[in-house]
Amino acid sequence: MGLFKKIAVAILSISFVVFCALFGGLPRLRHTPVGFINRLIWIKIPGLLFAIDKALTGGRSASFLRASGNYLMNTNHPLVLIFYLLVLFSAQLIFLPSALPRLSSPQLIVTLSLCFLPYYTTLTCAFSTAHHITPSTHARHMREYPFDHVLFHPGQWCETCQHLKPPRSKHCRICNVCVAKQDHHCIWVRNCLGRGTYPYFLGMLGSLGCMLAYGAYLTYLILGRTVQWKFLEKNPGYPEEKWWSEGMSWGQASSWWGWAFAEDIRVGAVGLLALFTAPLAWGLFGYHVYLIWAGMTTNESFKWEEWSEDVQDGYVFRREAERGERNERWEPEVEWPARTAQRLVSRANKMSLESELPQGMSLGQEPWVPVNDMADVVNLYDLGFWENLRDVFRT
Repeated sequence: MGLFKKIAVAILSISFVVFCALFGGLPRLRHTPVGFINRLIWIKIPGLLFAIDKALTGGRSASFLRASGNYLMNTNHPLVLIFYLLVLFSAQLIFLPSALPRLSSPQLIVTLSLCFLPYYTTLTCAFSTAHHITPSTHARHMREYPFDHVLFHPGQWCETCQHLKPPRSKHCRICNVCVAKQDHHCIWVRNCLGRGTYPYFLGMLGSLGCMLAYGAYLTYLILGRTVQWKFLEKNPGYPEEKWWSEGMSWGQASSWWGWAFAEDIRVGAVGLLALFTAPLAWGLFGYHVYLIWAGMTTNESFKWEEWSEDVQDGYVFRREAERGERNERWEPEVEWPARTAQRLVSRANKMSLESELPQGMSLGQEPWVPVNDMADVVNLYDLGFWENLRDVFRT
């Protein structure tokens, strides 16, 4: 196997493992081979290593690794953000000096723009506090969404921030603040993603994916031209307007690409990296487009997965609320296009039992009826894709 193929296989393998490590825990992938590899990476292999370490050193190495992992994943440090920006800057520093002189003016404008956008969206996302729920913004956030009485119940109190939790919010223990429409805490930007920061996160993924895809395309053009010139030099009678690889087998073409890669290692190496990491950015971007289509956040997707499992186990009951039923003390009037009269309770969900089941009433009797299918449950926050998308960018 040539150098080109070895590097390609190595980068592709690393990209696949990173994809499994990052996305395998998502509800939709949890029961797939990607989810299995995710558990292998985060649970099985560390468990085996910790067992070996306990037998050999009494667990000293494991304690250090656990402390390091806890610091990296559960504290608001800038190390991952700095690492990401350094990788981004280093790749551009390697690629651009060699590539820019060979680009046309339009290509140059597009390239420089795409190189700048990931920095702008990443840093804006990292330092924004628009999603923080403060005493001055609390009342507004309480009226942004209605309570759905499934995932979010009125009257829930945040002991840390000392206020009622608005619908779709969550207290982040890493940021130590309640976050409006919380999606998840992202260690790559050292910040929570929620109302106000989520659009920049989408911009970060989109701009990064475009930069990587365009970088791979430029690599194809630059190395392809290098091969074309060399091929014409070795074959004087070959038509100049004909592309060098026409009529070649995959093996012959790969040999030429390998030569071009070795001839221009700076462009070739970064181009291969861009080619095989672009699917990571676009995969995550696509997942968040799916969440927008479904009218939910990452945080809510995990909650819906729990409800789905409870429905399958026969734990969930529902009733129809009376018209205008609302606790005015905890539940302000909200202008929202959708309405639902459902009230759901799960035997496995303590919050739903405390919030929705009146004292003295038991499940299984009128007006409570069992829920046998998630299709019978309404997602109040799903208004259709375009309305959901408008809500993402609503200020």
